Amino acid sequence: MGSPVAARAENAWLRSYPFWDAYFAVVLITTVIAMVADGGPPIAVGLVLLMALSYVLFGRRAVRADAIPVRESWWYAASVLVLVTGAGLLESAAGIALSALVPMAFMSLRVAHAVVLTAAFFAAPMINGLTTAGADPLMTLLALAVGLPASALLGTFISRLYQQNRERAELIEELDRTREELAEVSREAGVLAERERLAGDIHDTLAQGFTSIIMLLQAAEAGRGAERHVALAVQTAKENLAETRALIAALAPPALDGTSLGQALRRLGEGFEVPVEVTVRGEPIALPATAEAVLVRVAQEGLANVRKHARARSARLALDYGDTEVLPSVTDYGDTAVLPSVTDSGGAAERLSVSDSGDRAVRLSVSDDGDGFEPSTTRDGYGLRTMRVRVARLGGTVTVAAAPGSGTTVTVELPCSPC
Repeated sequence: MGSPVAARAENAWLRSYPFWDAYFAVVLITTVIAMVADGGPPIAVGLVLLMALSYVLFGRRAVRADAIPVRESWWYAASVLVLVTGAGLLESAAGIALSALVPMAFMSLRVAHAVVLTAAFFAAPMINGLTTAGADPLMTLLALAVGLPASALLGTFISRLYQQNRERAELIEELDRTREELAEVSREAGVLAERERLAGDIHDTLAQGFTSIIMLLQAAEAGRGAERHVALAVQTAKENLAETRALIAALAPPALDGTSLGQALRRLGEGFEVPVEVTVRGEPIALPATAEAVLVRVAQEGLANVRKHARARSARLALDYGDTEVLPSVTDYGDTAVLPSVTDSGGAAERLSVSDSGDRAVRLSVSDDGDGFEPSTTRDGYGLRTMRVRVARLGGTVTVAAAPGSGTTVTVELPCSPC
Protein backbone atom coordinates (compact mmCIF):
# COMPACT_ATOMS: atom_id res chain seq x y z
CA MET A 1 0.00 0.00 0.00
CA GLY A 2 1.29 3.49 -0.86
CA SER A 3 1.91 6.34 1.49
CA PRO A 4 -0.95 8.50 2.79
CA VAL A 5 0.22 11.30 0.52
CA ALA A 6 0.01 9.04 -2.52
CA ALA A 7 -3.37 7.77 -1.38
CA ARG A 8 -4.68 11.31 -1.18
CA ALA A 9 -3.26 12.06 -4.61
CA GLU A 10 -5.24 9.07 -5.94
CA ASN A 11 -8.50 10.18 -4.33
CA ALA A 12 -10.65 10.08 -7.45
CA TRP A 13 -13.74 11.21 -5.60
CA LEU A 14 -12.21 14.50 -4.49
CA ARG A 15 -10.89 15.09 -7.99
CA SER A 16 -14.34 14.39 -9.44
CA TYR A 17 -16.07 17.43 -7.89
CA PRO A 18 -15.13 19.84 -10.70
CA PHE A 19 -16.40 17.27 -13.22
CA TRP A 20 -19.74 17.09 -11.39
CA ASP A 21 -19.97 20.88 -11.68
CA ALA A 22 -19.29 20.63 -15.40
CA TYR A 23 -21.73 17.74 -15.78
CA PHE A 24 -24.50 19.69 -14.03
CA ALA A 25 -23.87 22.69 -16.31
CA VAL A 26 -23.90 20.54 -19.47
CA VAL A 27 -27.15 18.80 -18.47
CA LEU A 28 -28.78 22.11 -17.60
CA ILE A 29 -27.76 23.71 -20.90
CA THR A 30 -28.96 20.64 -22.82
CA THR A 31 -32.31 20.79 -21.00
CA VAL A 32 -32.76 24.48 -21.83
CA ILE A 33 -31.89 23.89 -25.51
CA ALA A 34 -34.36 21.00 -25.73
CA MET A 35 -37.10 23.04 -24.08
CA VAL A 36 -36.55 26.02 -26.41
CA ALA A 37 -36.43 23.76 -29.47
CA ASP A 38 -39.71 22.14 -28.33
CA GLY A 39 -41.33 25.55 -27.97
CA GLY A 40 -41.60 25.35 -24.21
CA PRO A 41 -42.95 28.34 -22.30
CA PRO A 42 -40.38 30.90 -21.08
CA ILE A 43 -41.47 30.44 -17.47
CA ALA A 44 -40.49 26.76 -17.66
CA VAL A 45 -37.10 27.73 -19.06
CA GLY A 46 -36.72 30.29 -16.26
CA LEU A 47 -37.48 27.64 -13.62
CA VAL A 48 -34.77 25.37 -15.06
CA LEU A 49 -32.27 28.25 -15.07
CA LEU A 50 -33.07 28.89 -11.41
CA MET A 51 -31.78 25.38 -10.70
CA ALA A 52 -28.31 26.70 -11.50
CA LEU A 53 -28.68 29.35 -8.78
CA SER A 54 -29.87 26.71 -6.31
CA TYR A 55 -26.88 24.53 -7.15
CA VAL A 56 -24.43 27.41 -6.63
CA LEU A 57 -26.02 28.43 -3.32
CA PHE A 58 -26.72 25.01 -1.81
CA GLY A 59 -25.92 22.09 -4.11
CA ARG A 60 -22.13 22.42 -4.29
CA ARG A 61 -21.81 22.60 -0.50
CA ALA A 62 -24.26 19.71 -0.07
CA VAL A 63 -22.37 17.27 -2.31
CA ARG A 64 -18.98 18.27 -0.84
CA ALA A 65 -19.98 17.96 2.83
CA ASP A 66 -17.87 15.66 5.01
CA ALA A 67 -20.99 14.20 6.66
CA ILE A 68 -24.38 14.07 4.97
CA PRO A 69 -26.98 15.36 5.17
CA VAL A 70 -26.19 18.96 6.06
CA ARG A 71 -28.50 21.95 6.16
CA GLU A 72 -27.66 22.83 2.57
CA SER A 73 -28.76 19.33 1.51
CA TRP A 74 -32.34 19.99 2.58
CA TRP A 75 -32.44 23.46 1.06
CA TYR A 76 -31.10 22.10 -2.20
CA ALA A 77 -33.53 19.16 -2.26
CA ALA A 78 -36.55 21.37 -1.53
CA SER A 79 -35.65 24.07 -4.05
CA VAL A 80 -34.88 21.78 -7.00
CA LEU A 81 -37.97 19.67 -6.26
CA VAL A 82 -40.17 22.77 -6.54
CA LEU A 83 -38.35 24.02 -9.64
CA VAL A 84 -38.24 20.72 -11.54
CA THR A 85 -41.88 19.97 -10.67
CA GLY A 86 -43.01 23.36 -11.95
CA ALA A 87 -40.92 23.11 -15.10
CA GLY A 88 -41.94 19.48 -15.69
CA LEU A 89 -45.64 20.28 -15.47
CA LEU A 90 -45.19 23.00 -18.09
CA GLU A 91 -42.73 21.26 -20.42
CA SER A 92 -41.97 17.54 -20.62
CA ALA A 93 -38.42 18.22 -21.90
CA ALA A 94 -37.58 19.53 -18.42
CA GLY A 95 -37.28 15.88 -17.37
CA ILE A 96 -33.84 15.80 -18.99
CA ALA A 97 -32.53 17.67 -15.93
CA LEU A 98 -33.26 14.57 -13.82
CA SER A 99 -30.14 12.92 -15.23
CA ALA A 100 -28.12 15.33 -13.07
CA LEU A 101 -30.54 15.86 -10.18
CA VAL A 102 -30.96 12.18 -9.29
CA PRO A 103 -27.22 11.34 -8.78
CA MET A 104 -26.73 14.50 -6.79
CA ALA A 105 -29.69 13.64 -4.57
CA PHE A 106 -27.88 10.46 -3.52
CA MET A 107 -24.64 12.41 -3.05
CA SER A 108 -26.20 14.90 -0.64
CA LEU A 109 -28.84 12.80 1.23
CA ARG A 110 -29.10 9.41 2.85
CA VAL A 111 -30.30 6.59 0.59
CA ALA A 112 -33.86 6.41 1.94
CA HIS A 113 -34.38 10.16 1.65
CA ALA A 114 -32.81 10.21 -1.82
CA VAL A 115 -35.15 7.44 -3.03
CA VAL A 116 -38.20 9.40 -1.86
CA LEU A 117 -36.89 12.56 -3.51
CA THR A 118 -36.24 10.67 -6.77
CA ALA A 119 -39.82 9.37 -6.79
CA ALA A 120 -41.04 12.95 -6.32
CA PHE A 121 -38.82 14.09 -9.20
CA PHE A 122 -40.53 11.56 -11.53
CA ALA A 123 -44.03 12.71 -10.58
CA ALA A 124 -44.15 15.87 -12.70
CA PRO A 125 -42.89 14.34 -16.00
CA MET A 126 -45.31 11.44 -15.52
CA ILE A 127 -48.28 13.74 -14.91
CA ASN A 128 -47.29 15.93 -17.86
CA GLY A 129 -46.98 12.92 -20.12
CA LEU A 130 -50.41 11.61 -19.14
CA THR A 131 -52.32 14.89 -19.32
CA THR A 132 -50.61 16.97 -22.00
CA ALA A 133 -48.71 14.67 -24.32
CA GLY A 134 -51.40 11.98 -24.32
CA ALA A 135 -48.99 9.22 -23.44
CA ASP A 136 -50.23 5.67 -22.94
CA PRO A 137 -50.84 5.22 -19.19
CA LEU A 138 -49.57 1.64 -19.29
CA MET A 139 -46.34 2.64 -21.01
CA THR A 140 -45.92 5.56 -18.62
CA LEU A 141 -46.31 3.30 -15.58
CA LEU A 142 -43.96 0.75 -17.16
CA ALA A 143 -41.33 3.46 -17.76
CA LEU A 144 -41.76 4.61 -14.16
CA ALA A 145 -41.50 1.03 -12.87
CA VAL A 146 -38.23 0.57 -14.75
CA GLY A 147 -36.74 4.03 -14.37
CA LEU A 148 -37.33 4.58 -10.66
CA PRO A 149 -35.67 1.31 -9.45
CA ALA A 150 -32.82 1.81 -11.91
CA SER A 151 -32.27 5.32 -10.61
CA ALA A 152 -32.46 4.09 -7.02
CA LEU A 153 -29.97 1.30 -7.76
CA LEU A 154 -27.53 3.67 -9.44
CA GLY A 155 -27.96 6.20 -6.64
CA THR A 156 -27.35 3.55 -3.99
CA PHE A 157 -24.13 2.55 -5.72
CA ILE A 158 -23.03 6.18 -5.83
CA SER A 159 -23.91 6.64 -2.18
CA ARG A 160 -21.93 3.57 -1.08
CA LEU A 161 -18.97 4.59 -3.18
CA TYR A 162 -19.13 8.03 -1.60
CA GLN A 163 -19.29 6.56 1.92
CA GLN A 164 -16.39 4.19 1.29
CA ASN A 165 -14.34 7.08 0.02
CA ARG A 166 -15.08 9.07 3.18
CA GLU A 167 -14.12 6.14 5.40
CA ARG A 168 -10.94 5.67 3.43
CA ALA A 169 -10.05 9.33 3.89
CA GLU A 170 -10.67 9.02 7.64
CA LEU A 171 -8.46 5.92 7.82
CA ILE A 172 -5.70 7.73 5.97
CA GLU A 173 -5.97 10.66 8.37
CA GLU A 174 -5.86 8.29 11.34
CA LEU A 175 -2.82 6.56 9.83
CA ASP A 176 -1.13 9.93 9.52
CA ARG A 177 -1.78 10.68 13.19
CA THR A 178 -0.58 7.22 14.24
CA ARG A 179 2.61 7.55 12.24
CA GLU A 180 3.29 10.96 13.74
CA GLU A 181 2.72 9.55 17.24
CA LEU A 182 5.01 6.58 16.51
CA ALA A 183 7.66 8.91 15.14
CA GLU A 184 7.45 10.99 18.31
CA VAL A 185 7.64 7.88 20.52
CA SER A 186 10.65 6.60 18.53
CA ARG A 187 12.34 9.97 18.83
CA GLU A 188 11.76 10.03 22.59
CA ALA A 189 13.03 6.45 22.89
CA GLY A 190 16.15 7.41 20.96
CA VAL A 191 16.69 10.41 23.22
CA LEU A 192 16.29 8.25 26.33
CA ALA A 193 18.66 5.61 24.96
CA GLU A 194 21.24 8.26 24.15
CA ARG A 195 20.86 9.76 27.62
CA GLU A 196 21.33 6.31 29.15
CA ARG A 197 24.42 5.73 27.03
CA LEU A 198 25.90 9.09 28.00
CA ALA A 199 25.07 8.49 31.65
CA GLY A 200 26.86 5.15 31.46
CA ASP A 201 29.88 6.69 29.75
CA ILE A 202 30.08 9.49 32.30
CA HIS A 203 29.73 7.02 35.16
CA ASP A 204 32.37 4.71 33.72
CA THR A 205 34.88 7.47 33.06
CA LEU A 206 34.47 10.89 34.62
CA ALA A 207 32.72 9.90 37.86
CA GLN A 208 35.19 7.11 38.54
CA GLY A 209 38.12 9.32 37.65
CA PHE A 210 36.99 12.07 39.99
CA THR A 211 36.50 9.51 42.76
CA SER A 212 40.07 8.32 42.24
CA ILE A 213 41.40 11.87 42.32
CA ILE A 214 39.60 12.57 45.59
CA MET A 215 40.89 9.39 47.21
CA LEU A 216 44.45 10.02 46.00
CA LEU A 217 44.46 13.61 47.22
CA GLN A 218 43.04 12.53 50.56
CA ALA A 219 45.81 9.95 50.88
CA ALA A 220 48.38 12.61 49.96
CA GLU A 221 46.87 14.97 52.52
CA ALA A 222 47.30 12.26 55.15
CA GLY A 223 51.02 12.18 54.35
CA ARG A 224 51.19 8.61 53.02
CA GLY A 225 53.37 8.73 49.88
CA ALA A 226 52.19 12.23 49.01
CA GLU A 227 54.25 12.68 45.84
CA ARG A 228 53.18 9.34 44.39
CA HIS A 229 49.51 10.00 45.14
CA VAL A 230 49.63 13.52 43.69
CA ALA A 231 51.30 12.16 40.54
CA LEU A 232 48.61 9.53 40.20
CA ALA A 233 45.91 12.18 40.74
CA VAL A 234 47.42 14.33 37.98
CA GLN A 235 47.56 11.33 35.66
CA THR A 236 43.93 10.46 36.42
CA ALA A 237 42.88 14.08 35.81
CA LYS A 238 44.59 13.98 32.41
CA GLU A 239 42.80 10.74 31.59
CA ASN A 240 39.50 12.33 32.64
CA LEU A 241 40.17 15.23 30.31
CA ALA A 242 40.90 12.81 27.50
CA GLU A 243 37.72 10.89 28.27
CA THR A 244 35.72 14.12 28.21
CA ARG A 245 37.06 14.99 24.80
CA ALA A 246 36.35 11.47 23.63
CA LEU A 247 32.75 11.71 24.81
CA ILE A 248 32.30 15.01 23.03
CA ALA A 249 33.82 13.64 19.84
CA ALA A 250 31.93 10.31 20.24
CA LEU A 251 35.16 8.40 19.77
CA ALA A 252 36.36 5.13 21.26
CA PRO A 253 37.78 5.21 24.81
CA PRO A 254 41.24 6.86 24.90
CA ALA A 255 42.68 3.69 26.46
CA LEU A 256 42.22 2.00 23.06
CA ASP A 257 43.78 4.73 20.91
CA GLY A 258 46.59 3.14 18.95
CA THR A 259 46.85 0.09 21.22
CA SER A 260 45.56 -3.46 21.37
CA LEU A 261 42.92 -4.56 23.86
CA GLY A 262 45.51 -6.35 25.99
CA GLN A 263 47.73 -3.26 26.08
CA ALA A 264 44.76 -1.09 27.05
CA LEU A 265 43.99 -3.41 29.98
CA ARG A 266 47.63 -3.27 31.12
CA ARG A 267 47.51 0.52 31.07
CA LEU A 268 44.44 0.44 33.27
CA GLY A 269 46.20 -1.85 35.73
CA GLU A 270 49.44 0.15 35.87
CA GLY A 271 47.90 3.22 37.49
CA PHE A 272 45.63 1.40 39.91
CA GLU A 273 45.90 1.78 43.70
CA VAL A 274 46.56 -1.91 44.39
CA PRO A 275 48.63 -4.36 42.33
CA VAL A 276 46.71 -5.62 39.30
CA GLU A 277 47.78 -8.78 37.47
CA VAL A 278 46.85 -8.61 33.78
CA THR A 279 46.89 -11.85 31.77
CA VAL A 280 45.98 -12.51 28.13
CA ARG A 281 45.30 -16.11 27.14
CA GLY A 282 44.83 -17.50 23.64
CA GLU A 283 45.49 -16.02 20.21
CA PRO A 284 44.12 -12.46 19.94
CA ILE A 285 41.11 -12.00 17.66
CA ALA A 286 40.27 -8.86 15.69
CA LEU A 287 37.20 -7.59 17.53
CA PRO A 288 34.84 -4.83 16.41
CA ALA A 289 35.64 -1.44 17.93
CA THR A 290 32.35 -1.49 19.84
CA ALA A 291 33.20 -4.84 21.45
CA GLU A 292 36.67 -3.66 22.48
CA ALA A 293 35.19 -0.45 23.90
CA VAL A 294 32.67 -2.43 25.94
CA LEU A 295 35.40 -4.69 27.35
CA VAL A 296 37.48 -1.67 28.35
CA ARG A 297 34.42 -0.15 30.05
CA VAL A 298 33.83 -3.43 31.88
CA ALA A 299 37.43 -3.42 33.12
CA GLN A 300 37.12 0.21 34.24
CA GLU A 301 33.86 -0.47 36.07
CA GLY A 302 35.22 -3.64 37.67
CA LEU A 303 38.35 -1.89 38.96
CA ALA A 304 36.24 1.02 40.16
CA ASN A 305 34.13 -1.39 42.21
CA VAL A 306 37.29 -2.96 43.62
CA ARG A 307 38.48 0.49 44.66
CA LYS A 308 35.18 1.59 46.21
CA HIS A 309 33.84 -1.56 47.82
CA ALA A 310 36.27 -4.49 48.00
CA ARG A 311 39.07 -3.25 50.30
CA ALA A 312 41.24 -5.68 48.34
CA ARG A 313 44.99 -6.24 48.53
CA SER A 314 45.26 -7.20 44.86
CA ALA A 315 43.16 -7.60 41.72
CA ARG A 316 43.37 -9.43 38.44
CA LEU A 317 42.27 -8.76 34.84
CA ALA A 318 42.10 -11.92 32.75
CA LEU A 319 41.41 -11.71 29.02
CA ASP A 320 40.69 -15.07 27.40
CA TYR A 321 40.38 -15.55 23.62
CA GLY A 322 38.88 -19.01 23.88
CA ASP A 323 35.84 -20.99 22.72
CA THR A 324 32.54 -21.68 24.41
CA GLU A 325 33.76 -24.96 25.90
CA VAL A 326 36.13 -23.17 28.28
CA LEU A 327 34.68 -22.32 31.68
CA PRO A 328 35.10 -18.76 32.93
CA SER A 329 38.01 -18.31 35.24
CA VAL A 330 37.44 -17.65 38.92
CA THR A 331 40.53 -16.59 40.80
CA ASP A 332 41.36 -18.62 43.89
CA TYR A 333 43.08 -16.67 46.63
CA GLY A 334 44.19 -18.90 49.45
CA ASP A 335 41.15 -20.64 50.94
CA THR A 336 38.74 -19.14 48.42
CA ALA A 337 36.70 -21.79 46.63
CA VAL A 338 34.95 -21.61 43.28
CA LEU A 339 32.01 -19.39 44.03
CA PRO A 340 28.41 -19.67 42.87
CA SER A 341 27.51 -17.67 39.80
CA VAL A 342 24.84 -15.04 39.50
CA THR A 343 23.58 -14.76 35.95
CA ASP A 344 21.67 -11.94 34.30
CA SER A 345 18.41 -13.75 34.91
CA GLY A 346 19.10 -14.14 38.61
CA GLY A 347 19.01 -17.95 38.37
CA ALA A 348 21.13 -20.62 39.99
CA ALA A 349 24.77 -21.28 39.25
CA GLU A 350 25.30 -22.34 35.68
CA ARG A 351 27.94 -22.61 33.08
CA LEU A 352 28.57 -19.53 30.98
CA SER A 353 27.67 -20.07 27.35
CA VAL A 354 27.10 -17.65 24.52
CA SER A 355 25.86 -20.01 21.85
CA ASP A 356 25.44 -23.69 21.25
CA SER A 357 27.27 -23.63 17.98
CA GLY A 358 30.75 -23.90 19.45
CA ASP A 359 31.85 -20.50 18.04
CA ARG A 360 34.77 -18.75 19.67
CA ALA A 361 34.13 -16.26 22.42
CA VAL A 362 36.18 -13.66 24.24
CA ARG A 363 35.99 -13.41 28.02
CA LEU A 364 37.15 -10.81 30.44
CA SER A 365 37.15 -11.44 34.18
CA VAL A 366 37.84 -8.87 36.89
CA SER A 367 38.76 -10.50 40.21
CA ASP A 368 39.79 -9.28 43.63
CA ASP A 369 40.68 -10.75 47.03
CA GLY A 370 38.57 -8.27 48.99
CA ASP A 371 35.57 -8.49 51.27
CA GLY A 372 33.17 -10.00 48.77
CA PHE A 373 29.40 -9.97 49.34
CA GLU A 374 26.31 -12.16 49.32
CA PRO A 375 24.85 -11.98 45.78
CA SER A 376 21.41 -13.24 46.81
CA THR A 377 20.90 -10.32 49.20
CA THR A 378 22.65 -7.55 47.28
CA ARG A 379 21.09 -5.61 44.40
CA ASP A 380 23.13 -4.51 41.41
CA GLY A 381 24.45 -0.98 41.57
CA TYR A 382 24.22 1.48 38.70
CA GLY A 383 27.63 0.52 37.34
CA LEU A 384 26.84 -3.20 37.16
CA ARG A 385 23.42 -2.53 35.63
CA THR A 386 25.05 -0.36 32.97
CA MET A 387 27.60 -3.10 32.36
CA ARG A 388 24.85 -5.67 31.80
CA VAL A 389 23.06 -3.37 29.34
CA ARG A 390 26.25 -2.71 27.35
CA VAL A 391 27.12 -6.41 27.12
CA ALA A 392 23.56 -7.50 26.31
CA ARG A 393 23.49 -5.14 23.31
CA LEU A 394 26.33 -7.18 21.80
CA GLY A 395 24.69 -10.53 22.60
CA GLY A 396 26.95 -11.30 25.56
CA THR A 397 26.46 -12.27 29.19
CA VAL A 398 27.64 -11.03 32.58
CA THR A 399 28.27 -13.37 35.52
CA VAL A 400 29.08 -12.33 39.07
CA ALA A 401 30.67 -14.83 41.48
CA ALA A 402 31.11 -13.71 45.06
CA ALA A 403 30.91 -14.74 48.72
CA PRO A 404 31.48 -12.81 51.95
CA GLY A 405 35.18 -12.67 52.77
CA SER A 406 36.20 -14.52 49.61
CA GLY A 407 36.49 -11.80 47.00
CA THR A 408 34.50 -11.16 43.85
CA THR A 409 34.84 -12.13 40.20
CA VAL A 410 32.89 -10.45 37.39
CA THR A 411 33.11 -12.32 34.08
CA VAL A 412 31.90 -11.01 30.75
CA GLU A 413 31.64 -13.18 27.66
CA LEU A 414 31.05 -11.85 24.14
CA PRO A 415 30.49 -14.00 21.04
CA CYS A 416 33.10 -13.80 18.30
CA SER A 417 31.09 -15.36 15.47
CA PRO A 418 30.52 -11.97 13.78
CA CYS A 419 34.17 -10.92 14.32
